[in-house]
Amino acid sequence: MVRMTNTFLREGDVDPEAIIADTEFGVYCVQLGGGQVDTASGDFVFGVTEGYLIEHGKLTRPIRPAQLIGNGPAALLDIDAIGNDFATWTGTCGKSGQSVPVSSGQPTLRVQNLTIGGTAA
Repeated sequence: MVRMTNTFLREGDVDPEAIIADTEFGVYCVQLGGGQVDTASGDFVFGVTEGYLIEHGKLTRPIRPAQLIGNGPAALLDIDAIGNDFATWTGTCGKSGQSVPVSSGQPTLRVQNLTIGGTAA
């Protein structure tokens, strides 16, 4: 069964606050939870469990739980800013009733083209 293991993205040289300040409008994702990837196409969907709007270069209000939707290879090509704040965390990759411990690490980064879905209700 195809599974996630350890995923890391090296840090860049941009201050994370500068990335936010340089973003006119967007969503700052703090915590993702639950998701899936089509390993043949690279298409993914992940739940945004904690996120905030970025408006005119400032973090403003929290958003409701939403879905982050995109394609892995395309998203990597759409990264246009990489922060200097690399951090790691542990988690679990669950599939077909199995749970496997995994680790991930990345700095703050900005992706130009992703879909955010959810409901206003």
